[in-house]
Amino acid sequence: MPLRFAMPQWPSARKKREPNHLGVVLSPGRLAVAVVREGGQGRPILVAHESFVNDPDLAQVGKWLKNEGLTVESVNLSLPSDDYQMLSMETPMVPAAERAEAMRWRVKDMIDFSADEACVDCLVLPSPDGEGEGAHAWAVVARRQRIGDWMSRVRKARLDLSSIDIPELALRNLLVLEPHNQATALLRLSSTGGALIVAWRGELCSFRRFNDLNVAHFSAADLMGRQALLERLALEMQRTADAFERQFYGTSIERVWVEQSVPEIDLVQQLAPHVSMRLHAFDMVECLELGHRVTTAMNRPKAPKPSLIAVGAALRQVIAARDGVKA
Repeated sequence: MPLRFAMPQWPSARKKREPNHLGVVLSPGRLAVAVVREGGQGRPILVAHESFVNDPDLAQVGKWLKNEGLTVESVNLSLPSDDYQMLSMETPMVPAAERAEAMRWRVKDMIDFSADEACVDCLVLPSPDGEGEGAHAWAVVARRQRIGDWMSRVRKARLDLSSIDIPELALRNLLVLEPHNQATALLRLSSTGGALIVAWRGELCSFRRFNDLNVAHFSAADLMGRQALLERLALEMQRTADAFERQFYGTSIERVWVEQSVPEIDLVQQLAPHVSMRLHAFDMVECLELGHRVTTAMNRPKAPKPSLIAVGAALRQVIAARDGVKA
């Protein structure tokens, strides 16, 4: 009778690598993507990123992944700001699983299409003192047909879509990577406008859009014009902060991270004298590790910067896994 030997099971010399997650954002004239994964020390790694500006098409994403030798476990698409609405509402007094449906009938008189044609989600804010859930929430509303169009476009590009998100939540993901007792905010200006979001207790608590304050306006303005734009932006920031701190008396805005996105203008230095909050230049390396591909790409001439929204969208699964919630 042959003998069977139980061979010792030595630990593998190669540690299993965490799965990659892809974030995608398509804006006028630009398609931006980012790939992240959880790091060994619990700090996410920015594996790779790219921007496509010459006739951007979602089909380019699959080709880019293949060329980079990357596989992804999840794909999170961030909607353009024109494709959804955010409405402030009272939190429905129903179980959490039923809140989105309850919101649908509350928003029916606030949208210009049938509630039956709407995709609705409910984002509950913290209570004013930070203890548990509050009485107010955001209703995120989009046309079902528009969501279907995006799903078809992604499917046609042969990407396995896992979720659809909004830019405000993508930016929130960057703010909640590190724990903070007090609220934190993020200011960014893009080619299409500006945004200021405030997060506390892991939730998106406040946001403002500045559709008429974008990078092009600052770049085209003369010295006096720039100063007027800066003062106006600072005023809007201060108003947002004041309104937030009146609503959430259990906290204050500890810091505003500022994306230095306007060429030849130090936004932190220029805005600081006009606001009461502490401003700090946003630096990706302070919240993420940079993978080899990213550090190598940074040495290329005129290398594109990572899109904050694409990176934040890619972080969705990482944040959800960390917090033990459904993505």
